[in-house]
Amino acid sequence: MKTRVTTAVIAILCITPFFIFSEALALSNPLTYLFPLLISGIAFVSVWEMLHCQGLDKNYVISVPLYLIALAFPILARVMHQDMAAYVRLSMIVALVTAIYLFAVLVFQFGKVESGKIALLFMTCFYIVGANAAIVVLRDMEGIGKYLFLIPYIFSWVTDSFAYFCGRAFGKHKLIEAVSPKKTVEGAIGGFVFCAITAILYGVIVRACYGVTPNYLVLGLGGIVIGVVSQIGDLVMSAIKREQGVKDYGKLLPGHGGLLDRFDSSMAVTVVVLLISMYFPIFTV
Repeated sequence: MKTRVTTAVIAILCITPFFIFSEALALSNPLTYLFPLLISGIAFVSVWEMLHCQGLDKNYVISVPLYLIALAFPILARVMHQDMAAYVRLSMIVALVTAIYLFAVLVFQFGKVESGKIALLFMTCFYIVGANAAIVVLRDMEGIGKYLFLIPYIFSWVTDSFAYFCGRAFGKHKLIEAVSPKKTVEGAIGGFVFCAITAILYGVIVRACYGVTPNYLVLGLGGIVIGVVSQIGDLVMSAIKREQGVKDYGKLLPGHGGLLDRFDSSMAVTVVVLLISMYFPIFTV
């Protein structure tokens, strides 16, 4: 526990300057690229961890294009934030071209690469890249971005923490033992309940500090959904690890594992927050 806490504190101190200077500025201003560069780095390392987990990181025909996509799309989300329709079209084209490319790899490396691994790699890598790019999209939402982009991190980590503590205190029934032996039903319920409470408190704090009007109904209901999805994101990545026979995705964060071990929940939450914010106002300026 001491190692986990120490690593978390150091990591937070290291990324805080990127969050402080996260605002989209003129494209000629170097500071405008600071935050998306951080997110690109997280996406790149996460894609490497997924490739390494499946034993494909040294297959450069597969890995190099995926690395380039991971580096490019969070930055493109900032560069193209004034024309999201064009960004979405580009994303769809790249996804389709990559699918065809991986099909070709499967043909020309037949017998060397399993079709199941190619399919899993396509799904997971585009999930990783898309979720990380969505953080930049959230940050750049006019007027409310600086309140939205923190939600995936805060809410997922609150869910994870309270699921752990509630599980330790009250856990009696295993959740999905084959995937994660230590997780309990009671812990899962505690996780999404406290996530909903945190969502309401977050709205109160943002209103008190910045005068922004929160939609408490959306925050409360969204908090429950986010608490559930956060744990699903964690379980999915745990299932992949168990299937591939690895304990952690990496060793970059002592006590936590790799970036995928730490950001597995927040990536799933990012997708949900983006969807909610597109159709329901979470904050009104």
